[in-house]
Amino acid sequence: MEKEKLFCKGGGCTAKLGAGILSRILSKLPQGPEDENLLVGYDSKDDASVYKLTDDIAMVQTLDFFPPMVDDPYTFGKIAAANALSDIYAMGGEVKTALNIVCFPEKMDLNILGEIMRGGAEKVIEAGGTLAGGHSIADSDVKYGLSVTGIVNPNKIYTNNGAKPGDALILTKRLGIICTANRVGEASVEAMKAVTDSMTTLNKYAAECCRNFEIHACTDVTGFSFLGHLHEMMDGQLSCHIHAKQVPVF
Repeated sequence: MEKEKLFCKGGGCTAKLGAGILSRILSKLPQGPEDENLLVGYDSKDDASVYKLTDDIAMVQTLDFFPPMVDDPYTFGKIAAANALSDIYAMGGEVKTALNIVCFPEKMDLNILGEIMRGGAEKVIEAGGTLAGGHSIADSDVKYGLSVTGIVNPNKIYTNNGAKPGDALILTKRLGIICTANRVGEASVEAMKAVTDSMTTLNKYAAECCRNFEIHACTDVTGFSFLGHLHEMMDGQLSCHIHAKQVPVF
């Protein structure tokens, strides 16, 4: 039990810095010359950046990494990779390459790291991408994720703040705080299996469905929660009605 606690201390996207803190820091960064080919930058708080290369191809870039939220290393690797890859899909893009981001204690069993990276590599392959390298540092705690590059048609980008009056809000996965509950012994085995299956499922399949419809706005719901990300989608321009009993949850 002590070994498990050392590995899973409470991670996932709940480890993010607060949005308010980040906004204050980003607002003070020096601004270089405006680049007309940068179609989506950090100013819109979107899931990834988009840079136009040609009239038909734009590059989508993102990175995401975090501490473990489950005790099994292999499962954690799959969850972390699926989470990072999801940002490409949230922009309407297609995954191409990925780089590992690894923080790992030198005194910990390297077989654990191998299992984490195996899980991540399997998800990159499932996404149709290529694992092209990565970077690692010695750290006091485990952290893992990916830097991912994809492509998208510049005219078919899904931004997070393009919603229009009358749009319906669709969630492709159920919401929940089961991992948090599990850390204090309040989640059932069945609930953990259900949420783990969801977290390791690529949003690639939801993205494929989206291509059959006109999408005005899209985002990946992670550490800022359903309402936090929804607030970003409304962008101070729109309001929305949420029927709480219709929201799918674990």
